[in-house]
Amino acid sequence: MKILSLVLLFAGFICAGSSAQDAKPADATRAIIQAFDTHSLVMFGEVHANKQEYEFLRALVSSPQLADRVDDIVVEYGNSLYQKAVDRYIAGEDVPIEEVQKAWRNTMALGAVSPVYPSLYEAVRQVNRQRPGKHQIRILLGDPYINWDNVKSREDVGPYLAHRDEFYASVVKDEVLAKHRSALLIEGWPHFARPPAGPGYIEKELRAAGATTFAIVFGTNAVGGYDDLDKRFDAWKLPALMLLKGTWVGGLPAMPVLSGGTAAAGPNPVTLQDVADALLYLGPRDTLTAVNMPRADLEGTPYGREIARRFEILLGQSPNIGPAPTETPQFPPGSGGAPPPLPPPPKSIHDPLPPRPN
Repeated sequence: MKILSLVLLFAGFICAGSSAQDAKPADATRAIIQAFDTHSLVMFGEVHANKQEYEFLRALVSSPQLADRVDDIVVEYGNSLYQKAVDRYIAGEDVPIEEVQKAWRNTMALGAVSPVYPSLYEAVRQVNRQRPGKHQIRILLGDPYINWDNVKSREDVGPYLAHRDEFYASVVKDEVLAKHRSALLIEGWPHFARPPAGPGYIEKELRAAGATTFAIVFGTNAVGGYDDLDKRFDAWKLPALMLLKGTWVGGLPAMPVLSGGTAAAGPNPVTLQDVADALLYLGPRDTLTAVNMPRADLEGTPYGREIARRFEILLGQSPNIGPAPTETPQFPPGSGGAPPPLPPPPKSIHDPLPPRPN
């Protein structure tokens, strides 16, 4: 039965009698749901804070067909210290928002969290409330259990920073695979990218634990320099999911597509088919927007002061909380320059994770 489902999935992408190079994209929602017929885990490598991406994900999790098939959604923007509060919130209980928002505000990601992440929590909560007595989706928090209230120096952060991928994989193994469940995994695409584009640690660990994985990355129509946009994408009906192995899309250099043309392919470019199994495409590069936390939620607020404190601890400087629109281009020109130099990692980065608090 699984072999038949896999054939049907591929048939949805490639028309009968055509070669892989002539492959056409499939409806992304339907294709991702079908992928769970043959895979225990669908791994989605996201671009952080993207509006169109999270509009798609909210619609996806709201699909009854997905809710019937998927047990868990494992997120990067979720501190596992707050799993119990999130479980209650996702189940539809009345949980003070100040309690549950700690899950997405207190991860290892530096800076103010984009509103796209709490919007996914809310979407899953609404789905579960609309399905009383039916199968419920659980959100699993994949970031280590750091308590920022106890962080006073960079050395306090090192072990949590060093073991993010290891911890994320352990959550999936313990809470999904060991319980014979299925899950949608969501994390920044570099965490999921296969070597040599990424470490490949998480997928390797999950496959060793018996998982069958299907890896998706979110990409653009930039295929070279910033102004090198491929017109072949214009004919695609959105939202589109395209298989990569052996297709013209899979042969594209990965970095321009994934970075919106802000990062060069390099002399020996890694192709998209080296990175993942499929590409999610939601529109031309210049239509994609990032959603930022409103300045009013940061300037002069306890959360804004806490973000500034974390910057001071980790980087020795305060963040620039200046005037900025809530939505900005996801890949503006010139955004791919070299990042400012970072201080050396804390010595504690080689230490094991501390015991999990009770």
